[in-house]
Amino acid sequence: MSIYYNSWQLLDVIGKLISCVVTTSIVFQYFDAKYKRTYQSKLLYICWIICCLLANFLLYLLDKPIINIGFWITAITLTGMLFYYDETMNKKKYYLTNIAFMLVYSTCEAVGGVCAEIVILSLNFSQNEFLIEFIFTICGSTAAILLNYLVIKRLFVHGKTAGISAGQYTIYAIITAYVLVNVGEILFLVNHELSNKDYLFLIVDGIFIIFINLYLFYLLDAFVENKDLKYRIALYERQAKSNYDYYAKQVENHRKALAVIHDVRKHMRIVEDYEKMGAYIEKEDYVTSFEEMISPLLMKQYCDNAILNMIINDKQEECEKKEIEFQVDILKIDINFMEPIDITTLFGNILDNAIEACEKSIDKQIHLKISPFNGLIYVQLSNSFEGKIVWDTHGRPLSNKGNEHGIGLENVEKVVHRYNGNIEFLEDGKRFIVEIMMSQP
Repeated sequence: MSIYYNSWQLLDVIGKLISCVVTTSIVFQYFDAKYKRTYQSKLLYICWIICCLLANFLLYLLDKPIINIGFWITAITLTGMLFYYDETMNKKKYYLTNIAFMLVYSTCEAVGGVCAEIVILSLNFSQNEFLIEFIFTICGSTAAILLNYLVIKRLFVHGKTAGISAGQYTIYAIITAYVLVNVGEILFLVNHELSNKDYLFLIVDGIFIIFINLYLFYLLDAFVENKDLKYRIALYERQAKSNYDYYAKQVENHRKALAVIHDVRKHMRIVEDYEKMGAYIEKEDYVTSFEEMISPLLMKQYCDNAILNMIINDKQEECEKKEIEFQVDILKIDINFMEPIDITTLFGNILDNAIEACEKSIDKQIHLKISPFNGLIYVQLSNSFEGKIVWDTHGRPLSNKGNEHGIGLENVEKVVHRYNGNIEFLEDGKRFIVEIMMSQP
């Protein structure tokens, strides 16, 4: 009889160990997703994670929830102090954010346990207290995993969950249904006398539920991040291509410039001969032809930033080919604080969208204005369009191009927010307007 009782105690211990593994895993996923590591040594972080796991497990065995929460508040404070940092956030906000994360996570875990307790009490289950505690722990960890990926990460790690699609939410729902079915099986067994095989099945099934749940949610989360990384790679490739095209044009222009310089004296003599003969009309025609010949060698200077200048000149050339009127008004501004990839992401995306809209429009007009405003950078891009704009729940225009277009606008918003800015999409008659305010971080 004593061995049987110790077996139930072992089940409770296994449940607590599983809970500690889940909590430790999610806490350090949070830190890695939100902050930068202070050190490069992976072994150092592995050792710290193991120390936190073992300390949490030993304290958890005391069955004092307040001690467990106190441990994790201390642990994440030390973790944030010694192993991670965020240069954009002041220290007070940094530590309070981490503590808030832990409290919200603990609440989610408690919700799962309370729900399990309500079900057990309502069905009048009468079983060994260690088995009941095992059920509470399994349900608490399951709820914590689910709510972490659907709620907590949206509250504390904004950028990582922005790209979750409806299809992925469907998969989340299927995983949740699977977990509920398995928890139901455990509750069914609780209400019956257990054989040794049932007892073993209960342990294996509980462990399987938790870790397959944790792994699948982690995998789906990685898919979201992978989609974002793929798009960023595409942006880098586009910037690299723009740079290549720019330098290729410069090489070709240099060759043409050498040819013009070589013959410039001949051109000057011809102009002088027309002047001496009084052939002013012929002289003007010749000068005009000469200007047209050298105009491709000159890149129009819209601003002091080379990347933005390159993008605007490239889009100006594209608009000329597509017979789109492209007006640019840029006052004296300094955007050199922006990373080149951010400039490409921001202006490349909004200008591409404007050109695409104008191609389908009768009144083909684009107007780009960039100016300083009370220490900020103000950007306004307006373009003509045909048809009706459909807006999503975030106030962004929807496109029939597919998911990539949506990712483009999401990345534009990320860039704007990175520079303490705000972006708005407006509709004025048959003109679509994008307004952006940014500042140096």
